[in-house]
Amino acid sequence: MHSRLPRTAARLPNFVGAITESENVILDPTLFAAYLAAALALALSPGPDTMFVLASSASGGARSGVAATFGISSGALVHATLAALGISALIAASPLAFDALRIGGALYLLWIGLLALRDFARSTAAPAPAPGEQASWAAYRRGLLTNVLNPKVGVFYVAFLPQFANPDLGHVPLQIFLLGLAHNLIGTLWLIALSLISGRAADAFARDNRVRAWLNGIAGVVYVALAVRIFLLDRRPA
Repeated sequence: MHSRLPRTAARLPNFVGAITESENVILDPTLFAAYLAAALALALSPGPDTMFVLASSASGGARSGVAATFGISSGALVHATLAALGISALIAASPLAFDALRIGGALYLLWIGLLALRDFARSTAAPAPAPGEQASWAAYRRGLLTNVLNPKVGVFYVAFLPQFANPDLGHVPLQIFLLGLAHNLIGTLWLIALSLISGRAADAFARDNRVRAWLNGIAGVVYVALAVRIFLLDRRPA
């Protein structure tokens, strides 16, 4: 009984090493740590998603901001899946497909921006209705569509994620998808926090109907500005 213990203990280092080097390791720990640092820096830097969520929170309060965040998150999940399947690379390489998404996304943002400005013009003469549950669903749909129809997100994933995938570990598409998922989670948590902070501030100011109307107008201007930004995109990664 006791004579078997040394032999068993001697096998433990080989066993641990086999697990570390086996197919169970999906992501390279060193690359993944560097990726998390880069993804956090990207999430905290102001960008279109940040502006969109702030505009949604300004016009609809914290609930609309969080709903828009989940819409953006759902759209990013679509892009991560397309990048893992190699479809995003095909879109980035096709001027026709890229321009179709770019123009579609710009027109959609322009449309919701003009609607917000129209509501602003009307609400200056009549009290603006308080946002409800339907406004939250509308914010989710806007966040989803604006993200899915932004080809720059797909181009970014194609250019950025493969740098942190280790081909020696195999299953590169799965690595790319998990990297996109991690980026999405970090960005979602940050945007939710931003939505709650900015949305509560907007809720406090929006008790006055005139202030709510002006917040809607500001949101409309932001949407139009984002539409112009997407319309001017090229296929080069950011």
